Amino acid sequence: MPVPQARTGRVVAGIAALMVGLVIFHFPTEVAKSLLELFPQQISTPFEVENLKSMAGEDVTVLPSQASDEPSWKPVVTRVFGMALIGLPIWYLLQRREREEELQRLDEGWATRLHARTQELLAVNSALVDEVSKRIDTEQSLESNRRDLRLLASQLLRLQEEERRRISRDLHDDINQRLALLSIDIEMLERQLSNAAVGTVRTVRSIQDRIVELSESVRRLAYQFHPSILDDLGLSIALRRLVDDFQTRTGIDARFICKDIPKHLAQDVVTCLYRVAQEGLANIARHARAKNVCVELTRLRDGLQLMMSDDGVGFDISRYDGRRGSLGLVSMKERVSLVSGTLDIQSMPGEGTRVCAWVPFKQERA
Repeated sequence: MPVPQARTGRVVAGIAALMVGLVIFHFPTEVAKSLLELFPQQISTPFEVENLKSMAGEDVTVLPSQASDEPSWKPVVTRVFGMALIGLPIWYLLQRREREEELQRLDEGWATRLHARTQELLAVNSALVDEVSKRIDTEQSLESNRRDLRLLASQLLRLQEEERRRISRDLHDDINQRLALLSIDIEMLERQLSNAAVGTVRTVRSIQDRIVELSESVRRLAYQFHPSILDDLGLSIALRRLVDDFQTRTGIDARFICKDIPKHLAQDVVTCLYRVAQEGLANIARHARAKNVCVELTRLRDGLQLMMSDDGVGFDISRYDGRRGSLGLVSMKERVSLVSGTLDIQSMPGEGTRVCAWVPFKQERA
């Protein structure tokens, strides 16, 4: 009775397996060609027949092993039966299930670790987002507070100048006028006492002299509070008067230079530059021990520049900036910043000091 082709193929495969000692898988030819590239061609490994049979399917023939070189009958079997024989190591069947289980365990372990690590990163990321949000909120709050402080400082300076102006006006228009009238009355009394004792006349004249001195002190005080000349004649003339008074009072040689200053300036700019000059000259008189001072007011392309320089002892600005002893410097910087200007102070011990204030023309009024 003829043997079916598939059955004959299995018998031939079994015989071949006896020769080479391999586990034989039956695959279609095209599949076998691909698999041949993945596995070695020379294999000789002992195995347990019963275990392999239980693991192999119908498409696997399990035969006892024998050592052999690469079989030369593979092409023949392929041509005759249209099937290919692939030799596989025995441990492939024996350990495949264990490997699959181990890979599954490793996969589950990595998945667990990955999930745990992902959760940790999510927690850290959430904490980082919260921290960044808090910092942003804090910075916004600080910026808002700074704006409020600048507004408050501006309002305080404005109120201070208004109060200075009021006090100056009261001193000049009220108290000083009363002192002037009192001086006139004393002068009339002196004339009436022309025939009085010499001692009495001398006393009256002394009183009149003290009244004149008091009147001058009140006038100077009113000028320091707020010079009326600043409102009436402008910044340039007010600064020139300030420098002249400084030289008269201190004996320090002081020069004032003025270049191309606009006639109409905003009141806050005028007040700012005048106060900066006033504070700068006061610092020179108190600390610089200078022999020469120069105050220069210059019109630049984009604003006004006020520069004060002296040849005094100088100082280390890093030791004074922002400290209690430099409240004058802090006040100058604050005033300039409120009109969108800048203040630069340069000084070194033994090399004098230069203060340069700049304010933009955007504060200018017609």
